Amino acid sequence: MTDMRLDLRLPNNLGELDALSTRIEGFMEDAGVPPTPAYRLQLAVDEFFNNAVDYGYPDGRAGEIVIEVSRTGDRLDLFFSDDGDPFDPFAAPPPDLDGTLEERRIGGLGVHLVRTFADHFAYARENGRNVKRLTFAL
Repeated sequence: MTDMRLDLRLPNNLGELDALSTRIEGFMEDAGVPPTPAYRLQLAVDEFFNNAVDYGYPDGRAGEIVIEVSRTGDRLDLFFSDDGDPFDPFAAPPPDLDGTLEERRIGGLGVHLVRTFADHFAYARENGRNVKRLTFAL
């Protein structure tokens, strides 16, 4: 398998999500990524994109989201950055999974799943951008 890479730059608009998902799915297929890691990376992209658009730009300003996906040998890497307000999703405590659904606080489950599924994850604030890097073993 040759190394493959997908680079996307998108406006911070939820209307982009369907086309984004289609592009990621096509890349996974072309890169020969097995279904489980493909699903896990897609979940991470969806979660980060939704969170960036919903919470990163509270003033409604236009922004840019950059997504890079690469397959290198038996590894799948995701680089996700946005120019929204500073936010480290990995700093949030894991959600309370005990108790009934009605008792649990809303939010945090998607990032918790991403953190659990990824073999490596990191956040940094670089040049005014939120940067998340994840690695998934194939």
